[in-house]
Amino acid sequence: MTSVLDVMLAAATLGVAGLDPAGAAIAVGALAAGARERHVLLFAAVVLLGTAAWGTLLSLTLGRRLEGLAWSRLLPADGVGALVELAVAAALLAWAVVRWRRPGARPPRPARGGRSGAVGLGLLGAGFALTAVLDPTYVALVVLAGRDDSAATAAAAHLLWILISQLPLVVLAVAVLQGRHEGAVAWFQRTLARWRPLLATAGTLALVLAGGVLALDAGWWVATGGFLVLPGLSSGG
Repeated sequence: MTSVLDVMLAAATLGVAGLDPAGAAIAVGALAAGARERHVLLFAAVVLLGTAAWGTLLSLTLGRRLEGLAWSRLLPADGVGALVELAVAAALLAWAVVRWRRPGARPPRPARGGRSGAVGLGLLGAGFALTAVLDPTYVALVVLAGRDDSAATAAAAHLLWILISQLPLVVLAVAVLQGRHEGAVAWFQRTLARWRPLLATAGTLALVLAGGVLALDAGWWVATGGFLVLPGLSSGG
């Protein structure tokens, strides 16, 4: 069993790597188009809670079944954990290479669309949540959180991931709640234009860090038979 701390640290690191201003950009666009504040808050709630719930469901179903695949019987018990770590590390490092070569690259997201009512923004938020599976950092968390036996831990990890990765949307939603969204919208537009390259670089470095740590842990198992960074992946728990 992976420890709670292991999962939460992974969620935080992957959240930084998956930092995405797209949610906030959609909300800003909706406000500029005349959407009501409560409808934008609905969009934010659906994105945040829907993504966390979707990831928790995937972790508790697909994530837990990975160890039951037939090929896993060919490996020692701990070897399954090392293989999963190595696969996740490869995916994260590959995505880091893509982002390094194309700093503006990010997982596909729904278009802003022209509907700014409650139904339109609610559906847009649901679509945004579902497309999280196209984000390698999200998929990595689905796998890692699925190795823990606690549904509460998986839910907390996915909630932490979405709060960090959609931090611009969270900040904007808080500003809307406080009635300060007009200034927040202008600030967001200026800040995004100024800091986008730095945010992209920080996300890429976080991907390299997360992938490197997992690859190191898998290599340590090959060399010593034990896990160094994530000892909870051991069959001994």
